[in-house]
Amino acid sequence: MALLTASCDVAHGDADGVENVDTGLIFERKEIADQAGDVKLVGDMDGDGLLDLVLGGRPSEPLSWWRWPDLRRTTIATAAVEFTTDGVLSDVDRDGDPDIVTADGPDGVNLLWFENPGPDRDPSDGSAWKRHEIGTIGSWGKDIKAADFDGDGLPDIVVRAPDAVMIFYQEAGGGWTRIGLPPFDLGEEGMAIGDIDGDSDTDLVLHGVWAKNPGGITARDPVRWSSYRIGDFNPAFKAFVTDIDQDGRADVLTSSSEHTADVTWFQSVKGPEGDWVGHVIEPSVPGAHTLQAADMDRDGDTDVVVGQMHTTDKRELAVLFNVDGRGTRWVRQVIDNVGLHNGVVADVDGDGDYDIYGANWTGNPPARIWINQLNPSAKAIRIDRWTHQQITDKHVRSFGLSFADMNGDGRIDIVSGPYWYRQPAGSWNVEWEQHKIAEAVDSIAVLDLNKDGHPEVVAQRGAESGLDFLWLEAGDEEGGTVKEHLVGEVPAASHSLGSQGRALAQIVKGGLPELAVSSGGGVFYFEVPDDPAAGPGPRIRICAEASDEGIAFGDMDGDGLLDLVATTGEAKEVAWWRNPGDGSPDWERREIGKVPEMVFPDRVAIADFDDDGNIDVVVTEENGNPDGARAYWWRNPGDASSGWIQHEITSRGSLNSLSVADMTGDGRPDIVMGEHRGELRFSIWHNLGGGRFVEQQVGKGFESHLGAQAVDLDGDGNLDIVSIAWDAPEAIHVWHNDARR
Repeated sequence: MALLTASCDVAHGDADGVENVDTGLIFERKEIADQAGDVKLVGDMDGDGLLDLVLGGRPSEPLSWWRWPDLRRTTIATAAVEFTTDGVLSDVDRDGDPDIVTADGPDGVNLLWFENPGPDRDPSDGSAWKRHEIGTIGSWGKDIKAADFDGDGLPDIVVRAPDAVMIFYQEAGGGWTRIGLPPFDLGEEGMAIGDIDGDSDTDLVLHGVWAKNPGGITARDPVRWSSYRIGDFNPAFKAFVTDIDQDGRADVLTSSSEHTADVTWFQSVKGPEGDWVGHVIEPSVPGAHTLQAADMDRDGDTDVVVGQMHTTDKRELAVLFNVDGRGTRWVRQVIDNVGLHNGVVADVDGDGDYDIYGANWTGNPPARIWINQLNPSAKAIRIDRWTHQQITDKHVRSFGLSFADMNGDGRIDIVSGPYWYRQPAGSWNVEWEQHKIAEAVDSIAVLDLNKDGHPEVVAQRGAESGLDFLWLEAGDEEGGTVKEHLVGEVPAASHSLGSQGRALAQIVKGGLPELAVSSGGGVFYFEVPDDPAAGPGPRIRICAEASDEGIAFGDMDGDGLLDLVATTGEAKEVAWWRNPGDGSPDWERREIGKVPEMVFPDRVAIADFDDDGNIDVVVTEENGNPDGARAYWWRNPGDASSGWIQHEITSRGSLNSLSVADMTGDGRPDIVMGEHRGELRFSIWHNLGGGRFVEQQVGKGFESHLGAQAVDLDGDGNLDIVSIAWDAPEAIHVWHNDARR
């Protein structure tokens, strides 16, 4: 038994086509048996609800199954020549348990199925398994698949010989009818099945083409099958039908099983009968006889598993992670280098993540399983299903975005600029009611300041001498305001609209949290007096050199006090200021890092990203451009004093939106970012642990400026996301999290 993870140098795509990374995902390798074989299958053979392992090959490697988890072996049958490359589990006799279909040797009636005796007769008694003949292939049989091709409710078997593809149709009386398909382009080996055109019939993927199933009884007429070109496949290929780009349509994965070729996915751009476009995931991979697809890191999109045979130089088993969920960027983690032939991906141990099972070809033991140690909670929240709603087209430019139940109806409303927006009782697919808060204000926070049980809005407003901060006392039950109270004043910010950095934080122990704001004169905080209506409380300057952009508060040094993290604007520095704990101003500054390459460091957020118990820092860049804006995170060295380690997360269009939240419920903070310029992508960077992030794209085409804020608007336990904008300020966008735990 071994624990395996990769620790590879990063090789960027221009050189090698895909980055090699250590995502932090760990696989435990376990030896199953000192046996190999070409037939590798996974299924619940004994009806106990657990997946078992099937393996078979030469006469010295009899067809057997191993019960999970005790790995008790049951031998079913011995090949006359060899149970050859491939097999499939299918409930051939429709009695509720999986039977085994495979082929034995090149001669005679060599397509066979072995009947599972079922719970009435012990499946662990190998002698209880009955051998049945299906028909004659006429050669070695490969790429055996099962599906109901003619829609009569009975599973049929498709198999290919080197120069022919045939379907054995099962008859109601238990016999089989062999139908040879037209001489499509076949190559040397390879075939996949799936519903390519979305008509609910099972189609075939062959060498560079897909064959359309005409459906129903006409599927038994070979001349009714037609083929359509996909693209260039290697003559000896593996193929897999899946949805890589999450558009709801079938895509086709390919690799070379015996030679060297790119691992490629093909996308239909004008319908499956039209043109297909190939996207290279990894170039020039030799002997990739294992090609599978599954969500290996549980981030909601489809990843690819590639295993090279033991006859190749590297013999690598790798996971190719779909970084953006659309198949346009991939990273690669090597899991092992012992070779794998016809590997299978399945959740063998039933813990909610996908494992890898298999062996090298017959005569090359042992059989192994690689157990995925991600072990997600059964209650983990997926982040791959979102519904976009534009809740208004009447908003104005603003910097503030907050959330509260403004009218006591039990629903969370949105507060931004001079308005609050009432969440409707039903569908969000309507314009939310807009309510005016006050004239010429930008609402930046919501808090029950006077302890009357109703939320009060804290807002900023430009003044002749600087920037005023007000609290607006709520009036009637609809959240109307009746009176303005001054919180305090700070120097004017660089933008006429006001400050772009604010936080409610318990800077002084006890009482309500303090309001901290960035300004043209540094960062200040205001204490809330016992009677806030009596007048402004104390104003304390934390520092003079921080910019009027994003700020964050956290206990950076573990002394129980909240410290400030900010950037210094044109000086392009990231720093933190230590809270002295005595209410004195001008806190001691400590350096985190420098970012001279940034046009302007903008948003700041903090969290423990690498699970070491120390608070780390993330900063994004404002550059106003469609690309080149960077996002970095810094690893806290432990005492937060020196030696911070900088890591790049991504580079894209101007990144003026940032928040940190546990979007998946796995206990790790994820990062939400949105673009102000460029492609206007909106993504969650899912934290895999150890500070490793994988992107899950939520949406595209909608601007985010000081948005991308996570909040559970509908109270279903999943975090939704809200964004405001600058170039298109009239719209407020909400992405509803449609996933279920």
